[in-house]
Amino acid sequence: MSDRFDVVVVGARCAGSPLAIQLARAGLRVAVVDRARFPSDTPSTHFFQTEGIASLDRLGVLDRVAATGAPYVLQADMRVEDIHKLVPWPTRSGDPGGALAVRRPVLDTILVEAAQEAGAEVRCGARVTNLVREAGRVKGVRVGSDGQESELHADLVVGADGRGSTVGSLVGARFYNVTHGERFFYWAYFEGTRPEPKNTTWFHRWEDDLMIGFPCDDGTFLVGIGPPSDRLAEFSADVEKSFESYLGRCEPLEAIVGAPGVKRIGRFHRMTNVDGYLRESAGPGWALVGDAGHFKDPTPAQGISDALRQVDRLAPAIIDGLAGQQPLDAALHDWWRWRDDDAAEHHWFATDLGAAGRVPVSFVEALRKVTTNPEETRKFLDLFNHRTKPSEFLTPKVIGTATLRLLKRGQPTRSEVLREFWRLLSDNQRRVKLNKRPAYAGPSGLIDSYPEADLAPEPG
Repeated sequence: MSDRFDVVVVGARCAGSPLAIQLARAGLRVAVVDRARFPSDTPSTHFFQTEGIASLDRLGVLDRVAATGAPYVLQADMRVEDIHKLVPWPTRSGDPGGALAVRRPVLDTILVEAAQEAGAEVRCGARVTNLVREAGRVKGVRVGSDGQESELHADLVVGADGRGSTVGSLVGARFYNVTHGERFFYWAYFEGTRPEPKNTTWFHRWEDDLMIGFPCDDGTFLVGIGPPSDRLAEFSADVEKSFESYLGRCEPLEAIVGAPGVKRIGRFHRMTNVDGYLRESAGPGWALVGDAGHFKDPTPAQGISDALRQVDRLAPAIIDGLAGQQPLDAALHDWWRWRDDDAAEHHWFATDLGAAGRVPVSFVEALRKVTTNPEETRKFLDLFNHRTKPSEFLTPKVIGTATLRLLKRGQPTRSEVLREFWRLLSDNQRRVKLNKRPAYAGPSGLIDSYPEADLAPEPG
């Protein structure tokens, strides 16, 4: 059995189905393959910000997403060390809303159904077992389903199949600029909550603790916690007791889910490996999008919006390449370069935000000053919207001025302040270098030193 398509998309979730929708609407014949049958869950913060909402609106599915009952987030209850503020969530003219949280079985099913309606052929419960190759190019996939195998032939195969990407593994796509997560995450859903203030997301990061909370679809409320990795064994020994104990450190969230009539629904969910990476994401006849090509620490909850942003740029590149407006391989490599430029600073920012231990004192001092100015506070929250680059917010002037204030105050000590300042400066210089000359992961998953010749290939 053999079928012919223009594009085969492997993975039907928040990268794969949106890509299939755009390609099918452009008149391409698209197959979507996913080993899951929907509705189906997957580890996720399932929180997406203004950019992601706008993408869903352009896809024509936002009304269905809004009908799930998920309320728009309008403000953030934000704590960073001793700074605690309730601030408006920033939006711009034309934004449908600030942020939304929809559980993945609900969101992904909406996207899969929309892909089918757009004309894509969606095959669920089908596992990719190998690639079809011709003259050094990927030309399709072999798929196993219900004990039978078939081949799907196409000019392009796109892996939108997440962190354990089968397509990425089969093409040998290398990881680079790997970061090692310093926390694990547990989360649970609750019903019967009456959060006050309403339409709020909670983000609390202090000492060694990290907690988030927000309202989701169908009246549910999520609470997520992120203890340091060295507590995993102790925490996992009695998850319910550990979760309750950890929750007790955050009075606002404890009050919401500890109120009379509130109960947890379903099991606890967890993610214990949050190592971040970028990955080679284009080659002869293939591409990787979403988590298959880039994953970062989930603390800023940007994964869904990242996937949708990438799709919005990848779809036109594929359409132009297949139409002959430019060579397909060159179009894909140009998109890959854009992806890296778009992701690089936020990749490092997410790593820092999720790092174990206290937030650097110079950052806290800078934020203390910023949160006295509504426009600067807006710029800070736009980091989470992916509308402000970290370098535009944490400028040398901002960090330098904050460091001088700390030195004048004498708390913490002069040596502690200067030691942290030089560490931050050194980290930034190293990262700028890595953005230009990536460090590739070795067979063990550890980062190899990067020789000058070990660079991602240029388009062409």
